[in-house]
Order: sequence, then C-alpha cells, then structure tokens
Amino acid sequence: MTALGAFNTQLIRFFQELKETYPEERDIRMALEAIEGAKKINPKLILDMFWEHVYRDLNEAIAREDEEAVVGYAQSKIRGEFNEMSAALIIFDKFWPAMSDANRQAIWKYLKVLCILCEKARAARSAF
Repeated sequence: MTALGAFNTQLIRFFQELKETYPEERDIRMALEAIEGAKKINPKLILDMFWEHVYRDLNEAIAREDEEAVVGYAQSKIRGEFNEMSAALIIFDKFWPAMSDANRQAIWKYLKVLCILCEKARAARSAF
C-alpha cells in the first residue's frame, strides 16, 4: 500500500469510528460519504484537504495533545468555513468537554497517525 493509500484508509477508519460513536451527527456521516467518494475519484484531494485544514496549523498542537489549541482552532475554523474536515473538528467543539478519557486518547492517536501518514504521503508525492 502506498503512503497515500495508507493515509486515506486511516482517515476513513477515523471517520467510521466517529460515525459509530456519534451516530446522530449528520455532518460526520456526510463527511465520511464525501471522503469515501473522493478516495475513488481523487485520493490526493483528501490528503490536500487534511494538509490545508488540519496538519498545517495543528500538527504541533496534536503532537503535544494541546486540547486548548485544537479546540480553539476547531471553533474558529468551523465558524469561518465548512469542508469535509470540519466534521472532525466539530468533535472538538461540540463533544470534547464531555468526552471520556478513552475516547480522547483514541482521537489523539488517530490524529497523530494521520499527521505522520500525511507527512509521508506528501514526501512521497513530491519525490516524483
């Protein structure tokens, strides 16, 4: 599997878990469908969106598990624009305060892995 394929697979797993955890959240379901569709049509688009809307501004905060920085960013980003990554950011805005420690740790792990895979996929892409 390529780095891009691994990134997309992991991102879809993340959204599937979010959908199972928050089945009432229509935005998460819609984002999962959009990401799955984009994977078939243009898998690089998903990587670019993650890079633009998550990695670039949050990589360091995610690495430190700085929930204050991530929650603040999520709140400002959601108010400013909506895209497929917004559904994941909604988690930090809407559910983070009441979320269990186990769910918080699972989200941090997913985000850290996604950031690493994002770096690898972008490096592999620029190598060509």
